[in-house]
Order: sequence, then structure tokens, then C-alpha cells
Amino acid sequence: MSDETPKTSSSCDHSHKQINLALQGGGAHGAYTWGVLDRLLEDDFMSYDTLSGTSAGAVNAVAFAQGYMEDGAAGAGAKLEEVWKAISKAGDFLSIPQTPMELMSKAMSGFFAPFDHNPLDYDPLRDILKKHINFEDLRKHSPVSLYVAATQVSNGKARLFETQELTIEMVLASSCLPFLSKSVLINGDPFWDGGFSANPAVRPLVLDSNTDDTLLIQISPVDDFMQMPSHIAGMRTHLNHLSFSESLRHEIEVIEEEREQAGTSPAACRLRNHHFHLIDGSPVTSRLNPGSEMTPDWKMLSELFIKGREACEVFLEQDREKIAQHSSIDLKEHFGL
Repeated sequence: MSDETPKTSSSCDHSHKQINLALQGGGAHGAYTWGVLDRLLEDDFMSYDTLSGTSAGAVNAVAFAQGYMEDGAAGAGAKLEEVWKAISKAGDFLSIPQTPMELMSKAMSGFFAPFDHNPLDYDPLRDILKKHINFEDLRKHSPVSLYVAATQVSNGKARLFETQELTIEMVLASSCLPFLSKSVLINGDPFWDGGFSANPAVRPLVLDSNTDDTLLIQISPVDDFMQMPSHIAGMRTHLNHLSFSESLRHEIEVIEEEREQAGTSPAACRLRNHHFHLIDGSPVTSRLNPGSEMTPDWKMLSELFIKGREACEVFLEQDREKIAQHSSIDLKEHFGL
């Protein structure tokens, strides 16, 4: 974040590393992921094959790809900052005429249908994406492969949108919370937030990429960090956390089961030999107030950005050299499987 956070350099040696990035969703809490990415981009010998993102993770992924396409790592860092500053400015709209917690409470209680408080159906994220992301160029020239996950309303299944087909509607669908906004139509089919079904998609990332390492950036709290809600807005937030963490836990469970099987298929071998790494921001985000994911206040975003940078610095110091060698996290143990 220019002029606000001093840049640091990694103490690790300068051996080249390539990774995939799996970026969780979590609304404004995605600023933590922004901080992680900002610090990663300072490592001149780190490169990226495929990014998988859901909701805020999808926004981070397309901003990363757009900036990298324009001006490499420096461009990616600048584009992420542009997008998050724009999200913060759009936050003024989100709190009019009521706070996000009040809106969630009323939506949960059935007092209004999605966007009754917004009869013109104005979506500030749409304007941000239109201004900062050229989807036509991304489809043709993205320097990284992209997966964006959304949830099909008709059956609750994840739908993964890939680089060559990616549109603004697909990123908006990935970020669409049903209690606060209308479903997003893609080819006539309605979609909701991808966090309900793939937060983010990991298995396709492993099977279809050209590298053997995936870094998961987690921001949705696991059960151990969740506090018992005491009011209806907190219940809505808690339910979202449960859904968003469970979709990832289920996918990791499937991956771990496949890794333990003795199959000799290319998919089984690739999963078994893949290296996983993790930066977990959920202990940070779990301490924030209920509804904060819908309140992109610049002070909170900046604090999350700094926390993300700090966590990434620790990861680079402790685990960078494990990339391309072996996993630095036991996902089965981490997710209590």
C-alpha cells in the first residue's frame, strides 16, 4: 500500500519458486488476502501458474491477473490497491440508509426482499470491476489461469468459470449473497455466492495446473474460532461462516481421501504428490465485529492489509524453501478431518 506500509525483503535465498494461489471469500475481510498478495509480489523469484478465487477471492484474483498483465508484479500490486481503495469508497453506499448489520437482521427476518433498500438495483462492485478490469483482455491475454466459483441456485452445486470465458457477471455471481442482493443471471441461470459450494475450488486447481505447489489463503474462520452469536445479525454472519468454512473443509476431505488411496491414475498420483501450503487469517478475521465483512471501512481494510503482509512475511521466512520440496501444512490436521 503505497506511502503507508514500508516494503520488506525476504531473507530467503533467491531460488525460483512457482505456486498456485487458492483465495477464499469473505467480503471486506478479503483485504487480508490483498496484504498477503502484496507481500508475495515483492518476491522477485516467485511466479504463479493458476489462481482460484471465490467472492472477494475472485475479485482479488482478477485484479491480480489484470495488473500482472499490464506491468508484471508491480502492476499487480498497484491494481490490487486501486481496487481496494475503490471498494472502500463504495462502502459509503453500503451503509445507507441502514448499517449492514441492520440490513442483515431485516433480511433474515423477512422484512424485505433482496435490494428492497436499493430499488435501482445499483451494484457498486459492478462499477468497480468495469473501471479497473478489462475482461476481454483477460480472456485473451491473462498471464495466469483463473478459476472463479459461483453457486448454482437450482441445485447448490459449484460452477467454475475459467479464464477464456470469464465475464464481469461471473465475478459478480461469485460475490452475490442471497439475503442482500438479487441472484446474478448467467445464460439465464441464477447464481449465488460461490462460498456456499467452493470456497475456493482447490481440486481442479491441483489437477489442471502446471505446477506442484498450491498456497491456500484462508480468511473464513474455522469452528474453533467462531463465537456464539447473541443477536440475529450475528446469527446470519455465523451461518455464512459455517457454510463458507464447510464447503472448503468438504473439498479438502475429498482431496485427502483421494491422496490416501492406492490408485495409479494420473489424477490420483497428482493429488498424492502435490504440495500444499497455508496462510491462515481466520484468527484475525474472527475477532472482527459481526457484519464487518459488509463494511469496507478504510481503517479496517488497512489493518487487515498489514496483518496479511505480516503473515506472508512469516510464511516466506519459515516455509518458502519448502515450496517445490514438500508440503508445509497438514491439511487433514488443520481442518480436523
